[in-house]
Amino acid sequence: MANAEKTSSGSDIDEKKRKRKLSNRESARRSRLKKQKLMEDTIHEISTLERRIKENSERCRVVGQRLDSLESENAALRSEKTWLSTYVSDLENMIATRSLTLTQSGGGDGSHQNANAEIPSGDCRRGPWQLGCDSLKPIAFFKT
Repeated sequence: MANAEKTSSGSDIDEKKRKRKLSNRESARRSRLKKQKLMEDTIHEISTLERRIKENSERCRVVGQRLDSLESENAALRSEKTWLSTYVSDLENMIATRSLTLTQSGGGDGSHQNANAEIPSGDCRRGPWQLGCDSLKPIAFFKT
């Protein structure tokens, strides 16, 4: 009887080892599948992020070009503003000088033609409508 117990006890142990091996193999297989799935998901996420980086880089490039264009346009407009401010100031000075000249010469009686006749034709003081002066250019000089 002791021999029979050993045999059945040995086969129980072998059966337990076999079940344990099968369980370990199944667990290892699930682990490999899980790892493979994780790897595939990671590769997919990487490709998605790389695509988004490329799209955002392109957007950034386009926006950068637009910024450069706007900065250039802004600089041109600031320059034009400065020029126009100087131009208006020069015109105001010419008007003030002309008014002073007319007042001092006694031309306040409305003899507008006589006042212009006293000023040489190339002189900027001839009037703001006379834009032949070298230091001033007509407003039409700028493109709108």
